[in-house]
Amino acid sequence: MKLEELGERALIGRIVRSFQVDPALVSAGAGEDDCAVIDLASVKNGYRYLLVTTDTLQESTHFPRGMTPFQKGWSAVAVNLSDIAAMGGYPFAFVIALCIPAKTEASFIDDLVAGIEACASTFQTAVVGGDITRSSELILTGTCLGLTSKPLKRSGARVGDVLCVTGSLGNAALALKLLNNELHVSEQLAAVAKAALFQPQPRIREGFIIAHSGVATSMIDISDGLALSIAEIAKGSGVGAELLADKLPVLSEELRYDEQLTLSRRERTELALYYGGDYELLFTLDRQVLEDDVMMSKLKQDVHMTIIGTIVPPEEGISLRTREGKERLEIKGYQHF
Repeated sequence: MKLEELGERALIGRIVRSFQVDPALVSAGAGEDDCAVIDLASVKNGYRYLLVTTDTLQESTHFPRGMTPFQKGWSAVAVNLSDIAAMGGYPFAFVIALCIPAKTEASFIDDLVAGIEACASTFQTAVVGGDITRSSELILTGTCLGLTSKPLKRSGARVGDVLCVTGSLGNAALALKLLNNELHVSEQLAAVAKAALFQPQPRIREGFIIAHSGVATSMIDISDGLALSIAEIAKGSGVGAELLADKLPVLSEELRYDEQLTLSRRERTELALYYGGDYELLFTLDRQVLEDDVMMSKLKQDVHMTIIGTIVPPEEGISLRTREGKERLEIKGYQHF
């Protein structure tokens, strides 16, 4: 059945049945009233700051071919959760506006909503409301609310701090190259890369640990690309940065050592630097932490941290040190305009 046959009220009822919420948190939820009603007493727990973020994803711009409706729904939530993670917060409520073509099959919406609910519930976030309207293409606009006692901003990096990143970089970029037939690997390895692009994992737990470690000075999510994110920290903090190419954790272990990937060192570095889609966190630490073996061990184990560079004086700019020498880092990545 197509949505134009189903009708708006029936569609809303069909959607809201998919969202599971705790009545202690949400006394009026999706589809029940003009606004969602959230009992903050049940979530505050001493957290002082409210975090609010919003992101829009649309069919023609954000969804590579091959993504399922479930993965599109998942991504609409994940992109917002990643911003909450970058501030060291935890998410608790999410709303989404769905702009949908009238001839969309109802089964597509069922799968889309299942992806929204799956991502939200995976990270203990309640879907509490939203909106539906007719449009010429699929557009998903999500807004997430989070809380933190210590918002970790982009603007706190200081000269001498070490520059770090969680996880690995470049799997999503590799997936794009595979989709464009620029590279070829086995189906098994292609699935690993595409999972990073199609169903990204926001680093909520890692962001919380970093922000509350007592040694972090700034943080940003790198979904728009590592180079752009480094530039944002440098701009916000009034500093420069020196990045070490050989220290970049390029690709996850399943892909890093695969013999089918005949990529040069430069090509691998570019996968990590210049493509969006990695939902990892870039952050800076007070250099004194290098002398604290216990804290360093904890961070490496708990957030899979890699040190990839150093914060330098602003007059030194942003540079990349390779085996051939030092060069100015090109500031590019995913941008809408």
